Amino acid sequence: MPGGPQNIPRRTSQMLRFVVVGGSIAGVACAYALQEAGHQVLVVEQGDGRCNSHGGIRCPPNMTRLLNHWGLGPAIARVSIKANRFTFRNGKSGEELGPLVLHEKLMKALAADFLYMQHGALHAMFVEFAKNAGVQFRYNTEVVSVDPWKGVVVTRKGARLSADVIIGADGYRSVVRPVVVGPEGIKGVLDKRVSVNITVPTDLMRPHKDLFQLTVSPEWSLWLGDDCAMHGLLTVDPKSFKQEYAIVMHVPTDGKPTQDSWARSQPLDEKFLKLDRFEPRIQKLVRFAQTMTPTGHTIYEPFDNWVHESGRVVLVGEAAHPLMPNGSHNAAMSIEDAMTLSTLFSLPAAKSHTSVLLSAYEELRQPRCAATQASELRKRDFVCLPIGPEQQARDDGLRDARARALLDWDDAEEEFLRDTWEEYIDLFAFDAREAVEDWWTKWGRLYRTRGCQHPE
Repeated sequence: MPGGPQNIPRRTSQMLRFVVVGGSIAGVACAYALQEAGHQVLVVEQGDGRCNSHGGIRCPPNMTRLLNHWGLGPAIARVSIKANRFTFRNGKSGEELGPLVLHEKLMKALAADFLYMQHGALHAMFVEFAKNAGVQFRYNTEVVSVDPWKGVVVTRKGARLSADVIIGADGYRSVVRPVVVGPEGIKGVLDKRVSVNITVPTDLMRPHKDLFQLTVSPEWSLWLGDDCAMHGLLTVDPKSFKQEYAIVMHVPTDGKPTQDSWARSQPLDEKFLKLDRFEPRIQKLVRFAQTMTPTGHTIYEPFDNWVHESGRVVLVGEAAHPLMPNGSHNAAMSIEDAMTLSTLFSLPAAKSHTSVLLSAYEELRQPRCAATQASELRKRDFVCLPIGPEQQARDDGLRDARARALLDWDDAEEEFLRDTWEEYIDLFAFDAREAVEDWWTKWGRLYRTRGCQHPE
């Protein structure tokens, strides 16, 4: 069952009414898990509910593990591809600089796979599961304001929706965020790079010998260009079950403003994409696409507050921690948010302790997400170095490590494994359920003696 702690009793009374603002992956995942935990959940979404995004997302082990816990594993398996390695290449020549191999022994220890899938596929899956669980949805309903003290959401048409807890899951341009965070919620620094999504059907690629390998290999390929980068991976269209090649390009903005929404496509622009900085094979691949979807990014310092002082409004997903677009952990952090929040609200606590549980959510999630935000930007900048001494040192380091990276896990040097994998393992091994259980083990008895519902 979603959100259910493993070693403590579940909440069986004093259930709450939640209104989730935003039908994002974060919002719908929270709604599903909280509804399954016994609460009543309404999702309010300004769009019509259709999500046709073919953009690829990475599903690292820390995310896959939670999806499996929720029982989504079989459904995920039908529309995902299991990664076997990450391969770094010189953007201009195509030379393989070095791999990062997902060794079988490592993945077995992590007890979850690294997967690729389409954003729209994961979103549709959560919507289906949420509706089957009893979550109510109101589409074409724009929220214009939130009263945090009364627990009321006000829509463009004047409807007032009340809740015990309001969850802001309305993404980068969140309406709920400024209510919780204050002025800092709308202040940030415009990123000097833009992320561009491109999708190419593999049917177009297969007839070309130089592209065929990309249509059959489960590796995540990264081309490191001059002040830019491109990466690509295979995904599965959940409707046709045909494979597509999902491309992301990180290019400098050259000071030009860029939309901050992934929902609007525009004609392919080779100059904008700096396509001449990549090998001919990649130029051919990208030209198969008719359109591209650029997404700008505003960099924020981690917000001090995710929970309003009223104890009735909380932020999740990109509303709480706006990560760089198309990173490896955007969806993962949202899923972890949902698991953390629903697990906390599955604890045998009283309604009067709602603010305590929300504070615990904030305490558990803020350091993790701040570290991930910094890591994602650092990795993006690493693959986008301009030609020069730093870029040369990076490439030489990847070449030097190549032979050791290809060794069997048991044969590799301990120091090399530690240097290569330490940060990844910190990210991949994290379990949001265990974090809540640890918190409850430490603080649960104290809150029960202060009036929480006693376990039955």
